[in-house]
Amino acid sequence: MYTFLKLDTMTGKIWQVQFSTQGDAYRFESVLSAMDISDALKQEKQIGRFTLYPTQNMYTFILLDQIDGYTYQVQWNGDRENRFVIPISD
Repeated sequence: MYTFLKLDTMTGKIWQVQFSTQGDAYRFESVLSAMDISDALKQEKQIGRFTLYPTQNMYTFILLDQIDGYTYQVQWNGDRENRFVIPISD
């Protein structure tokens, strides 16, 4: 797979980035999660606050708030309707 996740470590926003050797039609960058988690939870914005960790499933990552310990399941997919970020802990 030629897909990477791009993370704004200050806000928790995530983009799905795909590259290809088969031409421009196969390259894209799209929003996976536009939610500013730090704003939503009234947290201090700080570079490096959020980190993505891979799991054994190549489509699933764990997003960790390094300061408060909040965790989220991040799911990427080729289909927009199957992409999501949901909280694991409160």
